[in-house]
Formats: sequence, structure tokens, C-alpha cells
Amino acid sequence: MNKSLKLTWHSLALLPFGPASQRHAAYPNRSEQEIMEKNKKNLWLSDAGKQQRKFYANSADVIILERQRAIKLLLDIFSYHFEDPTDLNILDLGCGDGFITEYLFKSYPHNNFFLIDGSGEMIMKAQARLKNQRMTFIRRSFEEYIELKDEFEKYNFVFSSMAIHHLNFNQKSSLYLKLYGGLCENGLFINFDVVLPTSKKSEEWQFYMWRDGMNETLSKNGLESEIGTYDNLPDIYKSKEENQPSNLFDQLDLLIKIGFKDVDCFFKYGIFALFGGIK
Repeated sequence: MNKSLKLTWHSLALLPFGPASQRHAAYPNRSEQEIMEKNKKNLWLSDAGKQQRKFYANSADVIILERQRAIKLLLDIFSYHFEDPTDLNILDLGCGDGFITEYLFKSYPHNNFFLIDGSGEMIMKAQARLKNQRMTFIRRSFEEYIELKDEFEKYNFVFSSMAIHHLNFNQKSSLYLKLYGGLCENGLFINFDVVLPTSKKSEEWQFYMWRDGMNETLSKNGLESEIGTYDNLPDIYKSKEENQPSNLFDQLDLLIKIGFKDVDCFFKYGIFALFGGIK
């Protein structure tokens, strides 16, 4: 462990990482039954969440405002940071069906890609989408990843999309610290996710923006008959216990305290934000 990381751990001793009793240990050789028991606590990963996953996959470009722009910006930042983007280790954390890794691979195929997701169904879909020897697929939840003691790879680039908001702030703290430790020197971390508005009024405005943005997307794609279909989505999103977004400013501050540099928000549209930093 290098000196700077030791200092980082010491400086974070008072951060609220949450007691071990609230987290789950990783079992590399766990049975399917053990996986199911763990995933009962996370509806998104459970069998009951299958309809949610299907809905998300089929409607993501509508319900996630400016999703394609955010993906382009993620790739742009990657290209700005790495002068020679070859033979890098790239981690897609909460990969889903591998949609964003596919974008990266098409532009930068000479890298090693590691895709982690807690859903076996999503891992299988990612495997079907990305059939290449440079791909490594791992079924592991965030909680298990946080608790993982031995990791053989160091990553140059870690990104996540629409996934980390399923963790509470304590768990996010632990995850960001884990990612910092798993990055190579000068490694890049980028997260695209929903964030918590700063006030009730701000939330009201941003939910209006969300509804208007979805309807605008439908109109642009010739789907006028579907306008209004998703108007109740912000309220549904807010009501689901598994959605635990955190304030953007708190997360930026947390990344800085952990030791990340050049921390910033690079794009934001309502509750959707693209942010990160460099080790």
C-alpha cells in the first residue's frame, strides 16, 4: 500500500462507512441459493425485479435524460485523459447488459474489459452482447465488491452508470474508497447516476424537467401517442426503497476527502449527473 493511500485511510477514519453488520461478506464460491438470499434485500437484483430490469432496458433512452449525450461525454473524457488508450484495464461497475462497454469497445478495442453486476440475468445479456476474449464477466453485488479482500487487477479506468444510487451514503463512501484503492496511479473514475436534489423545491423543479424531457424525447422520435406515458415515473422512482440517491455536492466532497483530484461534475440535467475524478 503506498503512502498516500495510507494517509487517505487515516484521514477518513471519521467518515460514516457504516458498521460491518450492515454490509455483506463476499463468497467467491457461493451457491445459487446464497446469491438469492443476498439479493432478496435488493429488489433490483431479485427475481421480483425482473420486470423493472426489462422496463429499464427497453426504455432507457427515454427515461434517462440525455443518456446518449452523457455516454458521449464519458467517452470524450476517457479520450482526453488517456493519450494512448491501449492495454488498459477498464472496469464497468454495475454493467447491466454491457451497453456502455460496447460503446467503449467499438472505439477502443485494444483494452481489457471487466464487467461486474449483481444480476446473473444482466451478466448473461452482457455476455451475449460482448463476445470477445478481452471481456471478463463477474457476477458480484456492490456489497460483495466492497468486502472483497484480494483483487488481482488494478484498473486504469472505472465507470458506473445508473447503479450506485442503490447504495446508501455509508455504502457509497465504502465503495468510493474501495475504487480509489483499486485504481492505478492517474486512474480515472467516472459515475453517471441520479443524485438527490438539495431541497423540496429543487426536487419539484427537477421532476418537472424529467417529465418534460421524457415527453420531448418521445415527440422527437415520432411517438406523440406515447406522450404522458411516463409522467408518473418520478413519483414511482422516489417511492422505491432501493433508490437511495445522495446529494451531488456531498459525493464530490467525499471523493476529494478520499484523495481524488480534479473532482468535478462534468454534466448535469435535472437529477442526472456525470461526475468523478482522478487518482
